[in-house]
Amino acid sequence: MSRSSVTGKEFVIRYVFNDVSNMNENDMRISTVEEYFNVPWIFQIQRNNGNLGIYLRCRKLKGQEMWSMFTELELKLISVYSDTRDQKCKTDMCFGHDSGKFYSSYGWSEFISWNELETSFMDAGSITVEARVIINKSIGFYTPKLMNFDEKKKEYSDIVVLVDGQRFYLLKKFLAFHSTFFESLFLGGFYEAKLTEVPLYDIDVDDFQKFLEVLYGFPVINDNTVEGILLLADMYQTPLVSELCEDFLIQTTGKTYKKKLQMAIKFNLENLKQFCISMIKSPFDLRSMIPSDISSIDHSTLAALFTKSLTLMK
Repeated sequence: MSRSSVTGKEFVIRYVFNDVSNMNENDMRISTVEEYFNVPWIFQIQRNNGNLGIYLRCRKLKGQEMWSMFTELELKLISVYSDTRDQKCKTDMCFGHDSGKFYSSYGWSEFISWNELETSFMDAGSITVEARVIINKSIGFYTPKLMNFDEKKKEYSDIVVLVDGQRFYLLKKFLAFHSTFFESLFLGGFYEAKLTEVPLYDIDVDDFQKFLEVLYGFPVINDNTVEGILLLADMYQTPLVSELCEDFLIQTTGKTYKKKLQMAIKFNLENLKQFCISMIKSPFDLRSMIPSDISSIDHSTLAALFTKSLTLMK
């Protein structure tokens, strides 16, 4: 799985299962919940017929509205010796509704033999599993459009932006005013400045719709849309949109502090990061806020968390 997502949406979940060496036949363990793009995920492992099964489960409810998420999935068992000896399995997977059925999980019941697990992948009874998910298309996640940018807006536009086959009729200077990316693209020396239609790649068309609606003043930032909008705000260097998303995450969202801190680190939201750290009042708060993948934390955040831990010891 070497290529990037066609929507720009991808994530990695890593989790350490402890005391695996004491699992009996048919014993099952589940991980804590991790949330990405407002969808909750968990790992499940099971000892089964002398093997270890590993599964990734999507915890988004079936609900009344149909939804689908088309992904490329890679599950990995981390070797205690070297990266080259990691055990991997890959597949294309649609979570949600597909061909009249509903799918909420995928995995392999015989991911690895128990003997090999104990020999090469278990460290003091613990194992580390990882999932890399590339989201290529999502359907049924967002509310209807609040503003149209279709051909009816053609006479008011001077550029057509093409995203995944959909045309958006827009104004170059409006985009350039808010975004240094679009300023360089449309008003700089790039050849796109002379074009009447410009394609944008590796983004989700629904995220781009919501991103534009934010720029035009519509209140579309919510728990469901905020991460996708932030992804584009960061990609296209759009401070106004980033600040509005950051304010939402600080003031009104129901997301966990762990998720907020993860987003603050990923999108360099300093105010949100400081807010999250200020909410740590106990060692339990500190442990619950630290991401499962420690390597994702930048040095300045690690230093701030370490300083906070020292104050809790006083």
